[in-house]
Formats: sequence, structure tokens, C-alpha cells
Amino acid sequence: MSLMKPGWRRNALFAALCVAGLSAARAGEFAQAYQAALQNDAKFQSARYTLESGQQALPLARAAILPTVSATISDMQVQGTQDIESAGTTTSNNLDYRAPSQSISARVPLINAAGVAGTRVAGAQVEAAQSQYEAQKADLLDRLTMAFLQRMLAEDAFSATHVQMQAVIEQRNLMRKRLERGEGTKTEVAEARASVSTVQAQWADARDQVTNTRAALAQMTGEKLTEANEKAVRLADDFKPPALEPADLAPWIAMALETSPTLRAKRQLAAAAAQAVARADAGHLPRLDLVASVSNSRNESASSLNQTVNQRAVGLQLSIPIYSGGQVVAQAKAANAELARADAEVLAEQRAIELDVTRLYRIVRNGATKLESYVDALEASNLAAEGARRGLESGLRTNADVLEALRKAAQAQKDLAQARYDHVLQRIRLFNRAGMPAEKIAEQVDALLKREEGSPPAPTAQ
Repeated sequence: MSLMKPGWRRNALFAALCVAGLSAARAGEFAQAYQAALQNDAKFQSARYTLESGQQALPLARAAILPTVSATISDMQVQGTQDIESAGTTTSNNLDYRAPSQSISARVPLINAAGVAGTRVAGAQVEAAQSQYEAQKADLLDRLTMAFLQRMLAEDAFSATHVQMQAVIEQRNLMRKRLERGEGTKTEVAEARASVSTVQAQWADARDQVTNTRAALAQMTGEKLTEANEKAVRLADDFKPPALEPADLAPWIAMALETSPTLRAKRQLAAAAAQAVARADAGHLPRLDLVASVSNSRNESASSLNQTVNQRAVGLQLSIPIYSGGQVVAQAKAANAELARADAEVLAEQRAIELDVTRLYRIVRNGATKLESYVDALEASNLAAEGARRGLESGLRTNADVLEALRKAAQAQKDLAQARYDHVLQRIRLFNRAGMPAEKIAEQVDALLKREEGSPPAPTAQ
């Protein structure tokens, strides 16, 4: 049994619309909001540029094992004197000439174990950067879902507060009429008026919360708030959480361990640490390069004036490390320590995933029973409020009893809305933690929402 008149649903709907500005996220459009957030959310844009920077690690590492070619061109103007001693006499000549030169040199690494290991390190780091980017997408989806549900919760709380306000105004007017007929007291009118004032303050706070949550959502998506001429989007009044698929816990854990981007990033960083050990050990190995050069020079020195020299050289250069002050050994020890740390982080993330998935699975699995309890509490509160009203008419209950019953009914409505949105949030977080693709999660959110119909007139709060 409802505690309100037949038009209360219409008034509740309008309460979700009467604050200026409606967020761009509507039924069936959570996926669009997600795509907009991918393009406009500042934190995610930072992650995108971090990925672009991280992807350059591989080209930088490859440069160490690829050929290098350089050219040098110079043209020097030489001025001075030249003293030549011969048979006890010194002859002095003035020097004033140009010394142009051009050269091209090339180096081709033939054996470079450290460079090869470095490319493997960089490859693993690039893969880790990609996985970390996917983890940031999952984080964006979580933040967007939170903002989206907070906006809907604020609208539902505003609707419940608006309905409560209409009810206490009606109760206050009834107390005034009873006083005019000589059936009531001034105390009852004062109680009802105080209740109206309290609920009006709560109504204003709830309206501000709606505005703030819509603005927060719009900031993430980059879309401007529109006028209040759209249809509200919310969970259905008869919302019942769908059953989990798969129904058992084990498949969820297995899926999370296989597809979680955060765990995948940890594993790839551990692989990079393993290759870093090989790179450090390669510091003990020789390096062999093929070197070649071509040069042309004129007037290289005062003794070769008016002479042009053309040279071509090709050969092998072998570098053998003998002693480096313990640097290579220290680098190897540091690399092994980093590998152990990376392996520990993989294990820690794996355990965290198992714990989170288990916790979220149990919350979602037991959600239906919990929501049924809140529904029963709301129905009981509505019935109690209606009974208090009838008791007041028969003289068995007081005005204070009615106001308290109305307050409890409104609170029960808010508690139910809070529980529903909490359940949806935990469900989405389970999907997210299990590594489900973001686009599929967005479809899951859209499937739970409905669009309200109608545009009721503005209410009065007198």
C-alpha cells in the first residue's frame, strides 16, 4: 500500500527533472558516455600520453643494435706562422689557407649481447605499458559508473524527499483545518510546520546534490548539461538483479587471473625484470662491431699544404671488458633484486584479485536477498504511515506519530535506492575486476536502466 495519493509517482518523476540541467547519460547511452569519457576525461588523457611515451622504449632500445651512420663536414680557415730551422738559420713563413674536409663513418654491431637483451627488456616494458593503459580504461569505467550511479541516486533521493515534502505539507494543511474546526491544537500545527521546514531544507540539499553529481558526470564526459526537457533515466521500480553468469565462483576467479590487465601488467614487468638480469650479465661479454669510413681532406696540416687526401677504411673493432670497478657485478645484483620484487608483486596482485573477486561475487550473489529485505521494509513503512494517518482520523494516533511514520517511509525509500545502486556498482566492479571488456560492461549497465515517460507540471512547496 502506498503512503501517497495517486499522483505521487508523477510528482516524484518531476522531482528528478526540475533541477535545471540533465546529464548527457540517458538510458541506452551509458556506452556513449563511456566513449565520450575516453576522449574527454583528463586523468585518462594523461594515461594515453603515458602509453605513447612508453611505446618509444622499444625503438630507443633497438637503436643500440642497429647500424649508425654519421657525416662530418668542416671548412677551417688557418692563419699563423711557420718557423723552419735549417743549418743554424730560421726561416719564417706566413700561413693563410683553408682546410676543408668531409667524412662519412658507419658502425654495424655484429655481437652486442647487452643491446639484444635491452630490446627484450623494452619489448616487455611496452607490453606492460599497454596493459597499464587497459587498466586505466578499467579505472575510467569504474569512475564513470560511480559518477553515473551517484547522479541517479541523487535524483532518486531528491524524488523521495520531494514526495516526503508533499506529504508533510498535506499533513500541515490538515492540522490547520482541524484547528479551525476546533478538533486540533496549536501544538500539532507547530509540529507539522516544523516538519515542513526541516524537509524543505533537506529538499534544497537534495536538489544541490543532484546538480553537483550531474556536473561531476558532465565533467568526465565533456558534454554540457542540457535543459530539463529530457526523460529521466533510473533503475526500474521493480528492479531485480539478474543472476550471475557463470553462477559459480571458480570461473570468475579463473577469468580474472587470465584477463585482468593489472595482473597482466605485473607479469610483463616481471618479464622485463628477467631480461634486465640478462642485460646486466651481458656486461661481462665482448662486443664486436664492423666499422667503415670514407674521408676527403685538403691541407690537413702545414706540412701537407696543397695536398688532397682521399681515404677509405673498413675493419672490425672488438671491445673486451676487463675491469670496471665492480659496476657490472653491482648492476647484476640490483637486477636480480628487481626481479624478485617484480615476482612478489605478481603474487601480491594475484592474491588481491582472488580476494576482491571472491568478496564482490559474494556481495552480488547475496544482493537479491538483501534487496528483498529493503523492499519489505519500504512496504512496511508505507503501510505504517497509512495506518498512522487513519489512526489520527480515529483519534488513536497523534500528529507526531504521522510525521514520524512519513519520515521513516521516506528514509526507507532512500535506503532502498542506496542498496540498489550499491548492488549495481558492486556488480560492475566484479565484471571490471574479472577483466570483462569495458564495452560489454557498458552494455550491462544500459540493460539495467529504463527511461521514464512524461513531463509532469512543476510542484509547489508552500
